[in-house]
Amino acid sequence: MTDEVSDVDAALVSASRWLDDVPGVVGVGQGEAEGAPTIDVWMTPGHDHGQLPSQLLGVPVRVRDAGGPVEAQPD
Repeated sequence: MTDEVSDVDAALVSASRWLDDVPGVVGVGQGEAEGAPTIDVWMTPGHDHGQLPSQLLGVPVRVRDAGGPVEAQPD
């Protein structure tokens, strides 16, 4: 496993805590920009993403628009 892959994996684990800790965060995942990995964070509109870092363990963080409140759908 390369250092880059392990950094991305560690950053994803760390970022997953934002689901509970940062208001408006509804999803966290790995993305890609210009051929490099990113940590993508989906937030509902109207929430402040200023409390999120621009990078995590050297991996850039991108804030994505979740498009509105997320509600669970019945089966």
